[in-house]
Amino acid sequence: YYDVFSFYLKFIILLIKFLFKHMNSFTLINKIFKSYLQNYFNLNNGEAGNQQLVFHRLMNLLSETKYGKQFKIKPNISYEEFKNIIPINTYDDLKEQIYAMMNGEVDVLIPGKVVNYAKSSGTTSDFSKFIPITDAMIKENHFAGGSMMIYYYLNANPDSRMLKGKHLVIFGSLTKENEVIKGDLSAHISLNLPYFAKIKRIPPPDLVWDSEWETKFRSISLISANKNVTAMYGVPSWCLKSIEKVLLLKNVNNIYDVWPDFEVYFHGGVNIDPYLPLYKKIFNEKLPILWETYNASEGFFATQDTLVNNGMRLLTSIGVFYEFIDFQDFISDKMNAITLDEVELNKNYVIVISALNGLWRYIVGDVVQFTTLNPYRLKIVGRTSQYINIAGEEVMIDNIERAIMQACKIEHCSVNEYTVFADGPDENNRFFHHWIIEFNEAPNDFISFRNTLDEQLQSINSDYNAKRYNDLILAPIRITVAPNHTFYNWLKSKDRLGGQNKIPRVAKNYAMITELLNIIGDNYKLI
Repeated sequence: YYDVFSFYLKFIILLIKFLFKHMNSFTLINKIFKSYLQNYFNLNNGEAGNQQLVFHRLMNLLSETKYGKQFKIKPNISYEEFKNIIPINTYDDLKEQIYAMMNGEVDVLIPGKVVNYAKSSGTTSDFSKFIPITDAMIKENHFAGGSMMIYYYLNANPDSRMLKGKHLVIFGSLTKENEVIKGDLSAHISLNLPYFAKIKRIPPPDLVWDSEWETKFRSISLISANKNVTAMYGVPSWCLKSIEKVLLLKNVNNIYDVWPDFEVYFHGGVNIDPYLPLYKKIFNEKLPILWETYNASEGFFATQDTLVNNGMRLLTSIGVFYEFIDFQDFISDKMNAITLDEVELNKNYVIVISALNGLWRYIVGDVVQFTTLNPYRLKIVGRTSQYINIAGEEVMIDNIERAIMQACKIEHCSVNEYTVFADGPDENNRFFHHWIIEFNEAPNDFISFRNTLDEQLQSINSDYNAKRYNDLILAPIRITVAPNHTFYNWLKSKDRLGGQNKIPRVAKNYAMITELLNIIGDNYKLI
């Protein structure tokens, strides 16, 4: 179905090139480009029906695999039968099959042979996951999702001049062993994009083979410092460092002095809010348009679709079938999954996918909340493995991020990175939340900042507030102030610089805490 656009696409590319050279108005250019992308948008209408079509296609594929035959899956299986037969899976549950695929075995989780794998440490701290990337997943999910993202953006901003300049992508690296190509999802996408997308992007895709991140990062900065960049894609932390490097190379303080036409930043991976003070500084308080996406190693799931972010619009037609588990059921080990048409507003759900990459009833690891149901829009509020629940407080990442953002605003400071872990008992046999924070601009009074942060968390989470009442159950938070580059050096020590690698906001693995404290050494302040 997607191939019928190819001739039309070549014509559009030639026409856009002509218009770039001979026209100053971008309204017509945007309309022409949108006319191609409209094909993808049309696929995302009729959301309930989309999911039924996706389900039936996936069941046809599953029935042809060794995994499907193990469960005697038939192409015409109903959802209820599928739900009762196929278990809910984590990465560990499918790891054996994925490694068999990487060793060349065919028809394991998906028909045929798979040679591309996204290496994802995500926010885990002790191992890497390898997520299969099929040709269908690249074309019908990641590329289609990116096309829908651009369509929604141009639809919301018809006078956009984004297509005037270059689009900076901060991508990771790939390695090849025999036939198997492993590495960051962003690198896989950059290497496999169609021509019309590649001509607008920098740096060149051959940089994906450079595995030395610091060398590559300098190359990316040198290239982008001498281009008219109008859009940027990537994880907030690495995009921020890239802009800072460009400012250093050009010896300026305002990025608009280098990229005067910069318009939009497509971000995802982590919540951008804690980084906003730093972005405001380098954009001289005039932020570009911020456009949120939900593009994980496992699939492109959602994108912002309006200039005012009311949640990301779920993409229901591009090779992913969704199920959801109430978070309260999940932490009670009750895997009661429901379909999209059964979800409710403002409830926390664990997202479960079956997709063209061979992940069946797979727990992605994110906790989401629906903000609208017509159309379906959602926001990410946490991770299944990242919440603190020492005494029933159930503090999610969303609570943590909102609390530190408000505390920084009140105390007139900003942070580079941070993580939180459960600690204790203290001298009174109470447990507490322990924060390790690397400040960009330190507060004037660390004690005041600590108290404000604790108060903000209590105001956001009523369960935490109840457990903190009179300091009886949970003690006040403690903060270890880390020196600059602490978290960067930790990522470097784990060979996780760049790409989609990020700092876990909640550290469940105490090996990570030990490693951070060893990097900090005696150069710290305990508040």
